[in-house]
Amino acid sequence: MHILFWVCSLSFWTYSTCNTYHVSVWESLRNNGIWLILQAILVYSIIYWLMPQYFYRRQYWRFSLSAAALWGAMSLLNAWVMLTLVRSDHPQAHLGNVFSFAVFTSMTNFYVCFVFIAAKTVKDKLEAERHQREAEKERTENELRFLKSQMNPHFLFNAINSIYVLIRKDQEMAAGTLATFADMLRYQLYECNTETIPIEKEIAYLNNYVQLEKLRKGKALQLDYQVGENVRHFSIAPLLLIPFVENAFKYVSTYTSQDNHIRLKLDYEDDNFLLEVENSVEPIASRPVLNGAGGIGLENVKRRLELIYKGNYDLQITPGDAVFTVKLTLKII
Repeated sequence: MHILFWVCSLSFWTYSTCNTYHVSVWESLRNNGIWLILQAILVYSIIYWLMPQYFYRRQYWRFSLSAAALWGAMSLLNAWVMLTLVRSDHPQAHLGNVFSFAVFTSMTNFYVCFVFIAAKTVKDKLEAERHQREAEKERTENELRFLKSQMNPHFLFNAINSIYVLIRKDQEMAAGTLATFADMLRYQLYECNTETIPIEKEIAYLNNYVQLEKLRKGKALQLDYQVGENVRHFSIAPLLLIPFVENAFKYVSTYTSQDNHIRLKLDYEDDNFLLEVENSVEPIASRPVLNGAGGIGLENVKRRLELIYKGNYDLQITPGDAVFTVKLTLKII
């Protein structure tokens, strides 16, 4: 682009000089070439020396004074060189003194400098914004990978503990559960490496987890699990639902004389995906999920929601004396 600019400038001034002063093409090319070389020295001295030295450091007065001084000196030098060349070729020519001709060269130099400074400023601003976006994207991706890596050990701990309990109760059932657990690991390792995943796969993963926990809890827990028929044909971020369900099973009450229940509901309507999770709690466990190690799953998923669905989600967590409720609404775009 720089080369194209100077070639176009040389062509324009050569053509203009030939028509105005009726000089030869060679003479016009030589004179205008020297003029543009001096002009280029001025321009590039400003944008590649003075701008990094003063302008980008916000020393605007020093930049302005230095640029003005250099612009004036180069304009005088440009005028003197041009007058010397013209008079050597045409002694009878009267183009005025150096100062008056410097006014003309200073105007053209000013316009060219203005264009280059403006273009350089815009270009650098766009480059800085691009680098900032790339850095932000890389930071976000790294943070998401870190959050997912934190979630996996959390899940593994709960699931392996469940299988351990089943092995002591029923080895055949434990073997089937272990196969289900292997499917869940396969999902995490090989299918969750994308930004989004079909909701059908996420629900299948959720079903396996619920089945595993239901076997471990047995009749001590009443489970109400509903998935609406219209929850299909859209995608969400992987492993987004499981922390809420894990938390419900981990902190569900264990009363012997009262209702111990978990209610899970998934629905989709008007481009809004809804997840509702409710579990009964004991008084001592009514507010543990936001404090301590037990809440690492929810804390991570809240951060992921902010990173991925910022402005397109609503999360309501309601601790209570008898029940703990989570309601998540995602705007599917």
